[in-house]
Amino acid sequence: MDEKMSLTVGDAVDYNGLAADRSKTGGWVPAALILGIEICERLSTMGIAVNLVTYLGGVMHLPSSTSANIVTDFMGTCFLLCLLGGFLADSFLGRYKTIAVFAVVQTLGTGMLATITALPELRPPPCHARDTNCKEANGFQIAILYLALYLIALGTGGLKSSVSGFGTDQFDEKDEKEKAQMAYFFNRFFFFISIGTLTAVTVLVYIQVISVRFARFLLIKSSSFGLRSSEFRLYLYILLRFLFYFLF
Repeated sequence: MDEKMSLTVGDAVDYNGLAADRSKTGGWVPAALILGIEICERLSTMGIAVNLVTYLGGVMHLPSSTSANIVTDFMGTCFLLCLLGGFLADSFLGRYKTIAVFAVVQTLGTGMLATITALPELRPPPCHARDTNCKEANGFQIAILYLALYLIALGTGGLKSSVSGFGTDQFDEKDEKEKAQMAYFFNRFFFFISIGTLTAVTVLVYIQVISVRFARFLLIKSSSFGLRSSEFRLYLYILLRFLFYFLF
């Protein structure tokens, strides 16, 4: 009986609302998963943000000032919505359910954004960079893009408000050993945030540049074998989109 009581963490419950058993819940296994989720979230959000100005200007044909405003509004909303996520977590849902709900929201937004970039109907006709008569994206295309971006912002805000606290919930502050592990988790948490952000603005951009160069190389080579460029471009575009979104 005393052994069972020692395994129960005071003032903590599991996802079923029962008293938390330290032999079955908490510890470094869920904490490591939380760190992995955080680095993936940073890769996703910052990978989108670092390419957004280029996409809005080069593909949607929006002015540079408008593109910059959209990006700053998007990033500001991501952080502002942390207030909403924290309020919902503390007052109604709890951290576990808040993370689950907003992770789904962010996944939907990211999938929607990937669909927008793949469908020609959701972006204006392409034109040369030197062309002064490029057609800007219409209201419907911008509205769909905004919907995807702000779904991502909503999901990011909900996650960022709860994920660090949920990570520390995996350790018992009243236990000296686990208290030290909690401090170690905090250090690794912010380290993973930095690594995810750095990777998004360097490695992912590098992969993107290399993939574009590789596509151009294949396109030039395909013409020497008599392949129709329109069909080749379509298949290559689908392949590169698949590799970028599902492998990287």
